[in-house]
Amino acid sequence: MRIAMTLLVRDEVDIVETWLRYHLARGIDVVIATDHRLVDGTSDVLREYERQGRIVVLREEGDVVRQSEWMSRMSRLAALEHGADWVVPSDADEFWWPRAGSFAEVLASVPARFGVVRGLLRNFVLRPGDEPPLERLVVRTRPAPDLTSQYHAQLKVAHRAVPDATVGIGNHDVEGSGLAVIREWFPFEVLHFPLRTVAQLEDKFRRRPTTGQHTERAVALLAEDRLDVLLAEALVDDAALATGLAGGTLVEDTRLRDAMRALDADGALPPPRPPTLADDADLALDAEIVLGRDSATIAERRCTELERAVAILEQRPLVARAARRFTGPGGAGR
Repeated sequence: MRIAMTLLVRDEVDIVETWLRYHLARGIDVVIATDHRLVDGTSDVLREYERQGRIVVLREEGDVVRQSEWMSRMSRLAALEHGADWVVPSDADEFWWPRAGSFAEVLASVPARFGVVRGLLRNFVLRPGDEPPLERLVVRTRPAPDLTSQYHAQLKVAHRAVPDATVGIGNHDVEGSGLAVIREWFPFEVLHFPLRTVAQLEDKFRRRPTTGQHTERAVALLAEDRLDVLLAEALVDDAALATGLAGGTLVEDTRLRDAMRALDADGALPPPRPPTLADDADLALDAEIVLGRDSATIAERRCTELERAVAILEQRPLVARAARRFTGPGGAGR
């Protein structure tokens, strides 16, 4: 089995090499990255890995971020030119963690009738300090159902490589031939580090905002010079940490830090340990929140599709006449 990861990156020099080292060591066969107007040194990292033949880099210089278009293009390239069986779309702040076994073992276990599995996002919170991100950020929070939160509930997709894949904005969904979704099984956790320093937080929302209600709110706060409000909501100080750990809203999670320490020391990643009953219970708490949000999204989509279908039918002459006969001149049913 050949597994590709696709990466759209813009100015993530503090974490992108760690992302590459982790996933390549975890058994990913090829990384296809799109470099979008990088200015902070990220390009240098990508060029070095490209020079070594370890990744493929595409470059985009336009002002507008065409995230879905570029991710879809990379997924199709993985299928058509790089012999991939599976594609894992990702951002540079997302570390895909197989819950049991390797990437290949997890994906080989997917029944043939399904083409998409999903990873549950686990959000790590911003903590004060000057240590490197993965040394300092070892606490995650329960996903917020409110989409304006920086730590809101999300799911990400991995899919079989097909030549007509269309990856949705944010990598939350994908369409294409044979891409039926397994909805309530999460063989991957996506360890997410969206906010890593105060400077990175400001840059994330001032200079290169993406889509989403959480982004829109952050951009609005910064436009009003209310960085203090944004930091108060995102930054977890020692007092908030103690309260959150005691109340179960925060969880210490050192898996990625420990894995990267092992990689630095031995040049190899230890295999993920099998999840315990406590791990499964912890995942179930987050999954309940995420699936609730997911069900609401599906219901909204189906209502929209139904309204669109009804509108089309009402435009047809025979249907329109039948509707008028039924409702009568005053609009009420007879």
